[in-house]
Amino acid sequence: MDNPRYTPTDEEMKSLSSLISERSIPKLNQVTISYIEKVTDKKWNDESVLEKIRAGITGQKDSYWKEGDKKSVAYRGAYSVLSYMAYQMPGYVHEVSEFFAGLLTSGLIRKHIRVLDVGAGPGTATLGIARVLSAVPSMTAEITAVERAETHREAYSFVVPRMLQSFGGNTKANKPLSLDITKELPEGEFDLIICANIINELTSLDREGKANLLVELSKHLSRDGNLVVLEPADLENSTALRDVSRLAKEKGLTIYAPCNDIRGVPCKVSPCWTFKSYADIKPTRLMYALGGEKEKYRFVNTDVKFSYAVFRTDGHRKCGYRIPADAKRARLSQIKRHEGKRIHVTVSVMSNDIGDMKNYLFLACDGSGTVPCYLALPAFHRTPEHEALLTASYGSVVAVDSVLVRYNQKQKAYNLLMGQESFCRMIAGTSTGVPAPDKAKALKEKYGTGRRGVHYAGERKKGETSSKKKVRK
Repeated sequence: MDNPRYTPTDEEMKSLSSLISERSIPKLNQVTISYIEKVTDKKWNDESVLEKIRAGITGQKDSYWKEGDKKSVAYRGAYSVLSYMAYQMPGYVHEVSEFFAGLLTSGLIRKHIRVLDVGAGPGTATLGIARVLSAVPSMTAEITAVERAETHREAYSFVVPRMLQSFGGNTKANKPLSLDITKELPEGEFDLIICANIINELTSLDREGKANLLVELSKHLSRDGNLVVLEPADLENSTALRDVSRLAKEKGLTIYAPCNDIRGVPCKVSPCWTFKSYADIKPTRLMYALGGEKEKYRFVNTDVKFSYAVFRTDGHRKCGYRIPADAKRARLSQIKRHEGKRIHVTVSVMSNDIGDMKNYLFLACDGSGTVPCYLALPAFHRTPEHEALLTASYGSVVAVDSVLVRYNQKQKAYNLLMGQESFCRMIAGTSTGVPAPDKAKALKEKYGTGRRGVHYAGERKKGETSSKKKVRK
């Protein structure tokens, strides 16, 4: 094949790893500052300029986090785009970089890739892809950008050429097309279509309409292409993406990741709040100037957390594992029957550790449930038999033996409580290779060793043995 899916060389893998570990892009900050000065005709750190950017950031936050019909996201006027570039863009470029690198190292990307960047803004996804390819000089990319906002197209035309020049010459990006994707899509076939933080902004479409749009976009994929949707990790946008993904699957698309079809039944879990996290980025010079000493929390944005879905049209899934029909593993669809009992489960790990300082907590799913379920492990019950779960990468499938089912009335969810008798093993997926933090040790260092009869949550008293209960299969 003239254009095979590409496997990076060992040297390229080292370069990619080094690039991803860098949590800042100084050139992007320089170009952003240059664009601010071009648009405003003032120094970037002029207080009047900074104050207008602050106002723009605050306004975008207010409108962005509104829900339902109240939500209205628009980028009108120069300062709306400058605000986006100052606050949102740095983290989003890192997000796309690391995510695209994951697709590449998973063997999903061809040596020459044709990309459609939908709702391109000032070039966030374009730059994320080009940045990765700067570490893989054997590959090339041609990117077609679509953006309906004129202010964003102007920023794209300034920022992208300058950044691509610094990344090397193996990525080409055309002048962004002025299209409303809810009405018209560009001609052509693409190996990767990426919708980065854009589907949630299409407030003119309901969830059914958004699913239909994804189906229409998929018609422009090459036979083994990928349609990637990235969305913010907040409750509203993340759960909406899961609902839209479910509808798109019903309409014929395959969810490659992160959802695993391990039971082979339609997933009905709602709400489903699941997201992925990467390491924080370093604050930019511009963020520091906006936040000053007193308002860093408002204008310094370093989190990289997001929800995603990858769709395909060829039926290929990242995880092809199915729980055997005769396996003695409880279905989460029947979890209510097992309340107060111990069971064995096989589930996908659909979160990083989201527990507190005393507990490890992971969202668990087998695709059959209707309410959220969480694997919960008190820090003082941790044993080597739990490491498969504690180090599982997002979306991996693990088997966990002997968990106690409890209903959390406040959260309207089930907790699958693990103890020292619980045992975990990896079924499908990979380990992160990074040991989970020792929360029990941290607690003891903070509060002491529990002298004078003081014991921590989940810690057994000396000489106490665990109670053994019959395990329901």
